[in-house]
Amino acid sequence: MDFKLIQADNKNIKFKLFSTNYSGLMLEKLTIKNYLLLKNIEIDLSKGFNIITGETGAGKSILINALNLLLGGRADYSIISKNKDKMIIEGIVSVSKENKAIISKILKEHEIESMITSPPSPLLKGEGGESSKINKDEGLVLIIRRELYTKAYSRCFINDTPVGTNELKELGEIIIDIHSQNEHQSLLKKEVHIELVDSYLIKKEGKKFEDKLNSYKQGYEQLLIKRNEYDEINKKKSDLDTKRSFIDFQLKEIHETDPQAGEDDELENELKTGENIEGIRESLTLAYSNLYDDSGSVLERIKIVEKELGKIGEYNTDIQKIMGDVSESTTALREASRLIESLLENLNFDPARVEEIRERLYKLQFLKKKYGGSIDEVIKLKVTLEKDLSLVDNFDDTIKKLRTEIDELVKDLFKKAGELSKTRRDKSKQLETEIVKILKEVGFENAEFRVEVTSHTAPNVDPAKQLKSGKSGTAKSAEGEGSNALNSNGYDDIEFMVKINKGDEFSSLRKTASGGEVSRIMLAVKSVLAGADKVDILVFDEIDTGISGRIAQKVGRVMKGLSGYRQVIAITHLAQIAALADEHLLVEKETEGNSTITKIRPLDKNEKVIEVAKLLSGEKVTDASIKSAKELMSV
Repeated sequence: MDFKLIQADNKNIKFKLFSTNYSGLMLEKLTIKNYLLLKNIEIDLSKGFNIITGETGAGKSILINALNLLLGGRADYSIISKNKDKMIIEGIVSVSKENKAIISKILKEHEIESMITSPPSPLLKGEGGESSKINKDEGLVLIIRRELYTKAYSRCFINDTPVGTNELKELGEIIIDIHSQNEHQSLLKKEVHIELVDSYLIKKEGKKFEDKLNSYKQGYEQLLIKRNEYDEINKKKSDLDTKRSFIDFQLKEIHETDPQAGEDDELENELKTGENIEGIRESLTLAYSNLYDDSGSVLERIKIVEKELGKIGEYNTDIQKIMGDVSESTTALREASRLIESLLENLNFDPARVEEIRERLYKLQFLKKKYGGSIDEVIKLKVTLEKDLSLVDNFDDTIKKLRTEIDELVKDLFKKAGELSKTRRDKSKQLETEIVKILKEVGFENAEFRVEVTSHTAPNVDPAKQLKSGKSGTAKSAEGEGSNALNSNGYDDIEFMVKINKGDEFSSLRKTASGGEVSRIMLAVKSVLAGADKVDILVFDEIDTGISGRIAQKVGRVMKGLSGYRQVIAITHLAQIAALADEHLLVEKETEGNSTITKIRPLDKNEKVIEVAKLLSGEKVTDASIKSAKELMSV
């Protein structure tokens, strides 16, 4: 059981339970307010095949236009209902566990609130008024809303997070294909075709092809990593090569002076001594004489003190302590005298040394001022510069090693890409045959379909030159844009080509016909690629344009079959298609006072029969048309 969100606004969210085996994305509800004649409609859609019918001019195509607008289409402010300030379109999409990862990735990239897994309040009232139990692992919903204002501005929201129209377009491209005037059709994008072919081959060939494809993709990821390393190290080498002469100059300047840690402090002290040598000698001589050498020196006087205290020491313990202190002082003064004498004996300072120190300190000061403010910073810079030069010397070896690794990777990838290309070419014929078969069934008797595989090989090109930067995610060849290129799928480009009539030339899907013809071609392609196409919600408008009842029945059957894999929503005027609906919605015009409004309502079984009968015979329903309708619905 899953949760179906049946109402959502800023104040409350209501859920009801429904049972489904459908595992893809599903548009559960579309709410439109104040869009031309649509005042306030809520359309509940089902899994499978949803049909929308109604009289001409009732407003069926408004639904398609509303979906386009919801998915980031260009705003037209004239569609806001008369006397209303704003128009609102809101879609609620259920997201299965199978689709959760890719949707969550997009939401995370744009910092959008994650998908709703339970109602915001702790107590959810069920339809019967009782609290409903919720399994948070079941059911994920995505709420997309767009508002247009009469003041000519619009606001967009995904899960109540404000976004731009680009975010709506990005999300819309992976959840809904709208087949009307070539809008929101993923199959019209050439870059999607190779992924569809590969998914088809995995379905047909099984694990063998899938393993080959995965092996190539893993190797290609390694190539991109190595290419980035190669580019980065070449850039570093280039930068260092540019700076090398300056680095050499800086190192030469530092090496010539060869500063040593703490050297400047030692030299400052030595300079102070040299500059004051005579004064130092005079003071030391005088100090030595007064302390030790002259008659009446300090030490001689202390001897007298010791002698007098010695006479009376035995009478008083305090005197004995004083004697000890005096003795210690005598010892200290004798040591001081010895040191002073030693200093005087060694105080021989060469005047030339003063100039030498001054010159050395000047050089050190120059380096400190230029390279960092201290000798330690200068030494640190020297180590860094020497390391950079060492890197330059080693770059060539590293680059050579990387180039060899890249050469081997590219050669291996070309081999693997060749195997993938051969399988694509060999097996694409089967895909072409299957699609042509469906094309004939939906009214294109003379149609041909081609899977055009273009391979970009470079057997004579140096593999390392494949690393010329191209667009993100592509390792380009040096031979030019778009040629000789490896990409994430190999070296093939694939495009679907179609020829509708005899004598026509093959042309791309983008350039083929319009309206209903394009829709039927897309239907044929999608029905064959149902298991490979990643878009889960398909919307068809004008698909029955210009086809007969016999062809319409075949078109309906193809759509019905496709709805087993995808949610299909189609607007039709033909009973043969409408009869096969799982859910039938009727668009009607009604008069309210002086106004005309458009309403949309689901039909029950009996109403479906009557509506199909009307499509067969017009407004006047006959017994025969009722019988025919029932027969069509029982097919």
